[in-house]
Amino acid sequence: MPTATPPPGPRTGPPAEAAGAPPGGKRALMALGLLVFLQLGLLLAAYGPSFAALQVRHGVGVAEVGTSVSAHFAGGFVGVLVAGLLIARLGYRRSMVLSALLLALGGAGVGFSGSWSLVLVGAALVGLGYGIAVVLYNFLFARAFAPAGAAAVNLVNGAYGVGAIAMPALIGLVTGAAIARDPAGIAQVPPVVFGFTTALALAVVAMALWVPWLPPTRSGASGRGSASPAGSRLAGGVVLFSALMFLYVAVEVATAAWAPTHLAEALGVARSALAVSVFWGALTAGRFLAAAFAARLRPANLILGGMALTLVGVGLAHVPAVALGGYALVGLGLAPVFPTTVVWIDRHFGERADRVAPWILAAGNLGPVVGAPAVGLAVALAGPAVVPSALALLLVALGGVVLAIRRRGTPSTGSPTS
Repeated sequence: MPTATPPPGPRTGPPAEAAGAPPGGKRALMALGLLVFLQLGLLLAAYGPSFAALQVRHGVGVAEVGTSVSAHFAGGFVGVLVAGLLIARLGYRRSMVLSALLLALGGAGVGFSGSWSLVLVGAALVGLGYGIAVVLYNFLFARAFAPAGAAAVNLVNGAYGVGAIAMPALIGLVTGAAIARDPAGIAQVPPVVFGFTTALALAVVAMALWVPWLPPTRSGASGRGSASPAGSRLAGGVVLFSALMFLYVAVEVATAAWAPTHLAEALGVARSALAVSVFWGALTAGRFLAAAFAARLRPANLILGGMALTLVGVGLAHVPAVALGGYALVGLGLAPVFPTTVVWIDRHFGERADRVAPWILAAGNLGPVVGAPAVGLAVALAGPAVVPSALALLLVALGGVVLAIRRRGTPSTGSPTS
């Protein structure tokens, strides 16, 4: 590890760009970001609680209704991959408008369509807009608020958690009110819920057109030759950051998926379901907490501190009496990982970040494909008690990747960016 490290902060452009913001420009951009991430959290959490209403409205079975989520994530995968190209071609503002219009059109399709096929098309459009927005806003905030980008990205991702927690409660209230008026009224829940998210998306369009300042897009100019040392370091960095995102998302999804199974014997099935709420609540609170001091810490150190907390959490999860608190610590520890990694990617790759980031985030989307089934296999072989140990192995691997990246330099200079 190098003996001298430069002060934290991006290596190219952002401070000067941020300095050009007019009075109130950053505040307006932050307000837009909070609304966008609140909306994204509301949307992603809307599917599962709406399944019963969608089944009644469209006369589909359990297997069919789940394809709406598959359509969303398929669209999201494409959206993540094309986001960099769209930003380069259209710029930030028009990309914002495009992603919001896709979210509005798709939400209207899911909520108001009379055909199940059109619902699936709507879910795919929601996913497409969602994927574009995830890349666009995370990296925009990392740049626009530099050198406090980590704090800004953690803050807006905290708003995402608020939306994800609030939507199931909102759907519960709407469903209860609909059934109280008419036993068949549950069929009217999707138009209300997705009509609400569509209205939010249209508000985002208006705000994106109004926000007075955005930093210029990057040129992305850099050598592409993989045979050069810089090109070789670039490829190695992309692989390592992809592994970081892959393992992080795998741990996040596997924890939420398998914690209730692990706790069912000790707490009972009903109470064990609280583990998911506790985990997501702690993760959301942790992002707001991280935003308060992220600017004072290097990204690698903030992430490694979170990893240490998660390992304490999975250790406590082995003890039934304190297992629920253990999963809360896992949520707190994981909280800053994704937002802070976004900022670290931006600093590490500089002008190349907009080009490589979509591939790194796409790798993260594949994490649940392997992570949750791997923990499930461990449960099948050794029983539910193995869940914290399996999560610990994934967390140790994640920490190892973070350390490996911290030892590397930037693709072009070899200087550390941790």
